[in-house]
Amino acid sequence: MKANHIYVYLFDGYSDWELGYLMPELREDSRYKILTVSDTGTDVVSKGGLKVSVDISLEDLEIDNIRLFIIPGGQMWEENQNDFSNLDRVVYGAYTHKLPIAAICGATVYLAHRGMLDQVKHTSNALFYLKGLVSTYGGEINYSNELAVSDTNIITASGIAPLEFTKEIMKELEFNSDYVERWYQLFKYGIFPTAQ
Repeated sequence: MKANHIYVYLFDGYSDWELGYLMPELREDSRYKILTVSDTGTDVVSKGGLKVSVDISLEDLEIDNIRLFIIPGGQMWEENQNDFSNLDRVVYGAYTHKLPIAAICGATVYLAHRGMLDQVKHTSNALFYLKGLVSTYGGEINYSNELAVSDTNIITASGIAPLEFTKEIMKELEFNSDYVERWYQLFKYGIFPTAQ
């Protein structure tokens, strides 16, 4: 049986809009326990000024409980000056155990710095964005000009694609495929589901 904990990593200045469609969908699904996590377990404030009371610290996160680990974007990834040792423990743990990791916008830079995008199909804000910020980036041949991409337990998305990011995560979590498509059509194109 798969673990059922979905962890959402949060930090001061995280891009809250990138999780706006995702969080309500995750919370509606009773199969999963959703936990927010920060470096030390202390509250964080998003880029939009939302103060979030975080559930646990990275240190308290048990890798065996991970069903999915989600990382939103934010300027922090572009600056790359933080101590990521606790985050590295969790992300490398998930990666080596083949547990899904989802990264959007600048968080793809974090994965690229660790070589996690070199061998999988992936996307980001743009190819030049990854190449410009990550001197060791070796995944150009696997870069896809799509809004969101899933491959081998790695989900990546452009920062302008929170809908597509959410859709890929819902597919990974085995949401009903008809529901996912109706949901996407509604929020992307304003197409309301017809009565059945």
